[in-house]
Amino acid sequence: MKGASMISALSLASLALTGSASPHRTSTSVDDADIIARFEEMVSADVSCAQLAVERAHGTNVKNFASMLVREHGMARQMARDVAAQINVRFKPNADNPRAAEHEKVLKDLRQRDDIAFDVLFIRHEVEYHKALVNLINKEWMPAAQSPDLQAFFGQVGPAIEAHMKMADAIQQSLGPRRP
Repeated sequence: MKGASMISALSLASLALTGSASPHRTSTSVDDADIIARFEEMVSADVSCAQLAVERAHGTNVKNFASMLVREHGMARQMARDVAAQINVRFKPNADNPRAAEHEKVLKDLRQRDDIAFDVLFIRHEVEYHKALVNLINKEWMPAAQSPDLQAFFGQVGPAIEAHMKMADAIQQSLGPRRP
């Protein structure tokens, strides 16, 4: 039962990452600064989860995947900041980030695991996180981006994030039907 509640919590956290509080949200409801801020928030949150996995993961494949995420998501964050400077958009982090509490819940759940269940929980989160991020990029941010440079940025990082999703899915498959 405890494992089921953690799975539910991670599923809710993944839904919260999508920022889909309103089902009627349109692509015109965000501007380039909002898009960059939301991307930064999501990628930063995932970097902190991946850093924890670098320290606590048991499987070499999970640890290597986490290391890659720290490195590549770090580069993507810097690229987003560079695009913001290039298009003269002031980066505006959201001080009232509604996803921050959900991210903390995910980290707390991960910190409570110190066995193979950590790997299973982390990878399950990564699959859901990357699916949500790919969806945001393709269905909300790319269509809403006003700057061709921001669109080009997503054209560059989108396939990499999709590749991360596929890698996480493959690792999840290799871990089998284990439940944390």
